[in-house]
Amino acid sequence: MNLKKIIKEEINRPSEEEFKQALKDVRTLAPIISHRIINDEGLGHNQETIIRLNQEIVEKVKKGDDKILDEMWELAGSLILKNAINIITFYTK
Repeated sequence: MNLKKIIKEEINRPSEEEFKQALKDVRTLAPIISHRIINDEGLGHNQETIIRLNQEIVEKVKKGDDKILDEMWELAGSLILKNAINIITFYTK
């Protein structure tokens, strides 16, 4: 990779603050995915399961899990959420 490209990527890289805000923004999508997982896998539909799944989803998002981020993109109903997903994707890659 040439130096010019590296510098350009660093300049365009979202800040840690933007990343943290993006994580907050997409948290609203975690329960939707949790309910899909509960239905698909026939898990018990209780508060404990939902909380555990939500935490697992958020951890996957923090790590830049493509499958979860793709599903969030499909569920995102606003440009704000899609922008947040873009920030997370760019920050974690």
